[in-house]
Amino acid sequence: MSEFGTWEEKLKTRIINAYHSIGTLSPSALAEYCEGASPKDISKILWKISEIELESGVKKINFKAQSNFFFRLPAANPEFFQWWYTLESQEKLANIISEHLNIRARKGLCLGTPTIAAYLHSMNVNTTLLDIDSDIIACYKKVMSKINNDQIVSAYKYDVYREIESQFEQAFDYVVIDPPWYQPYFIKFINRAITSLKNNGVIFCSIPKVLTRDNVQKQREELISSLSRAGHELLFIQKGTIKYIVPKFEEEALSSIDDDFEIKPWRSSDLIAIKVNNGNQLELESTYTDIAESCVKLFSRKKSQALFRVFLDTSNTDISSVNAIKEITKYSETVSKRDVVESFNLWTSNKKAFCIRDLAIGEKILDCWASGKTKAKTIEELTLLGTVNSQAEAQELFDEYESKLELWNQNSEGDIRRTDEEIKELTLSINDSSLSSPPSEREHLNSSDGYRIEFQRDRDRIIWSSGFRKLSDKTQLFPLDEDEHLRQRLAHSIEVSQLASTIAASFGLDKDLVEAGALAHDIGHTPFGHAGEHALDILLKNHLSIDCGFNHYEHGVDVVRYLEGPYQNRGFDSHAGLDLTPEVCDCILKHTYCHHGSEDKDSIYANSKHQDIIKGGYSHLEGQAVRAADKISYLLSDIEDGIKLNAITYTDLISCRLFHRSPVDFRLREGESLYSKFIEQRGSIIKLLMEDVILESSKRLSKIKSRKDVFTLGDYAIFHSPTIDADMDEVWTKIQVAKLHKDPRVLSANLNASRMVSELTILYIAFPSLIDNEFRKEHIRLSTQNSAYMKFYNSYGSGKNKKIKVNTDIFKFMPMDRVIGEEKTINFANSVQDINVYDIVLAKDYVASLTDKKIKKLYANLVRT
Repeated sequence: MSEFGTWEEKLKTRIINAYHSIGTLSPSALAEYCEGASPKDISKILWKISEIELESGVKKINFKAQSNFFFRLPAANPEFFQWWYTLESQEKLANIISEHLNIRARKGLCLGTPTIAAYLHSMNVNTTLLDIDSDIIACYKKVMSKINNDQIVSAYKYDVYREIESQFEQAFDYVVIDPPWYQPYFIKFINRAITSLKNNGVIFCSIPKVLTRDNVQKQREELISSLSRAGHELLFIQKGTIKYIVPKFEEEALSSIDDDFEIKPWRSSDLIAIKVNNGNQLELESTYTDIAESCVKLFSRKKSQALFRVFLDTSNTDISSVNAIKEITKYSETVSKRDVVESFNLWTSNKKAFCIRDLAIGEKILDCWASGKTKAKTIEELTLLGTVNSQAEAQELFDEYESKLELWNQNSEGDIRRTDEEIKELTLSINDSSLSSPPSEREHLNSSDGYRIEFQRDRDRIIWSSGFRKLSDKTQLFPLDEDEHLRQRLAHSIEVSQLASTIAASFGLDKDLVEAGALAHDIGHTPFGHAGEHALDILLKNHLSIDCGFNHYEHGVDVVRYLEGPYQNRGFDSHAGLDLTPEVCDCILKHTYCHHGSEDKDSIYANSKHQDIIKGGYSHLEGQAVRAADKISYLLSDIEDGIKLNAITYTDLISCRLFHRSPVDFRLREGESLYSKFIEQRGSIIKLLMEDVILESSKRLSKIKSRKDVFTLGDYAIFHSPTIDADMDEVWTKIQVAKLHKDPRVLSANLNASRMVSELTILYIAFPSLIDNEFRKEHIRLSTQNSAYMKFYNSYGSGKNKKIKVNTDIFKFMPMDRVIGEEKTINFANSVQDINVYDIVLAKDYVASLTDKKIKKLYANLVRT
């Protein structure tokens, strides 16, 4: 039997790994990930896999850690041959290793391959990293230590020209190496890998392709012969497996010879696997020596994430120059170690090299720059060196260095640019941290981008989402085609954000959380607003046995948590939804009705699919601010639109107490229209309502000491006084309910809306193939990833395939001639039909996502005769 295992063992490993990636045991779904194995063979192997084996498989990669490390890698050092694998190549190489070895039970070493170490570690694989670069080791430890606290982060600084420490000798089952593409380095790396491997261990090594240089083919042949003579076995060669991103130093060098040089990955390598049968070293050893890593000091600007680095070789003192610092101009044009240039002892990550006369002066200047000191402070510290005789000489030395290196020129001298951590600290200092809500962890733990804090990222994800854009064509109250100036949900959401942010600022709450919650609070609305919402609710409850029904606030959380699709195809980080923080989801869920602390069976939380991230009880203070702002906004917008369409009269308004309170003045002048008067007085009404909510809320908040006490009040902390609340209820009853909701145009639109939403949903249940292809592609992932979303709805179904019995009478309205040739799920000969729960959910979600304009078009094409 091969060390890599039999065909059956390899297929079993592949099935287990695929299961942990896609979350299903469907043979046809697994076949796509099993390298040509047929669903029939996969089905046979599945019966041989125990539940313990299945659950002990390699877990899905923790993308937060892996991507954090990859995107925080320091600028590559041209003298250390630092080329990083592309993300695609990292995934491909990790998969190749896991295909051929049971890495769950193996111990691996990454020798100079930090990105692979991060990938494997993020898969919970026992991995050790050895690398020459101390900045890389520090970054790796910092990022990787934040995942799986019980997993040790093994990373050590190591130069391949030193002997392997005894603790690493014959300690590993496989080693991953990416040697510099020169024979002496290659042999040295392979011999170190041999030393570190157990007998029968495997080396995975990138190797230059045959046309890389004129002698590469010969060197490859010599390497293979040497391996054979030493008793080792070449297991395979895979061509073109690895691609590399273009480092900054290569971009600079190639740009000097090609004005049109593109930085897309062009460099690639083959991959070889070597089975080590004993500890025999290769005889092609070399006496080649390189810069001693212990003598190289690394410098990068404080807080810059090492995007630009400077390197100083303190061992090279044999420099003679009349200048304090001299640039080696030819170095920036070199693309190979074969390109010879004069000696240097200082170089940068953007491919510049220099020789400096006095190492102490150079090191002092670099130290000051790296620690963020100003030019003036650096000059002052230079004067303290024994070799500098005066302030004038220090100034001259500094100017000469800066003219060549431009260190301060490319970085701000002060703390102008803030990182995400600094922004967070500043936000906390502005907010009253005892009342504002801190962010909880996201479900999928995406990495920070370094310049936004969590709620800012939530707000931005919402603004760029498809669901948010669609609010521009969703009804607020009146049909949108009545008047182009009438409110739609998007304008309403922006108004709520403005009002809620003002409230939040008054109490030191988190403005970013309020903005995100306000902008997203209506994202779950169906076309035609509440009319479409009620139609779906009745259809699901009364005709399809989905007792939870439908409401826009819970569906809003469905949208941002499951249905939005920008991250559906992000490789190993694929996931449904926008991955918002639970606090923003809380704003969406609780903005409409009074959600007290009840946990009884009638509570929305008792059967909510979101109770794992959103708990019962009142919303946090930011969510309460959104709720209060929402009530103010829709009161004002409903009245303004009603007046514009002549559905509300002057008498209607002045019959309500609210419009008689100071500073509101509704006296109509001669010739003045009611609409213009309302626009004139709108600011006064907002002032009245906002002053009341802020004053009354401040009274309630003065009684509590921390945000935890908010939930002990037994009522909303942020809301109106009883007097103004009663006035707003009066407006709701007398104007919004009695006048606007009963306006013939609203009633007619609601009837049409209910019919369109209901009938289209029923049509799509019967004929899922009619649903937009892109929507179906995104949505189908929810059924294959074993998600909580479908688990919730499947609880309403029965049997292995989760079906619901439905009376086929609801399908009789459909013009069957319009759908001939389409694949249907309904047998109309039976009075009762078993319908897949998934088909119902798919249809419901698609119809809910439509805009007013889109659903009218679809209805006209598919249903209307």
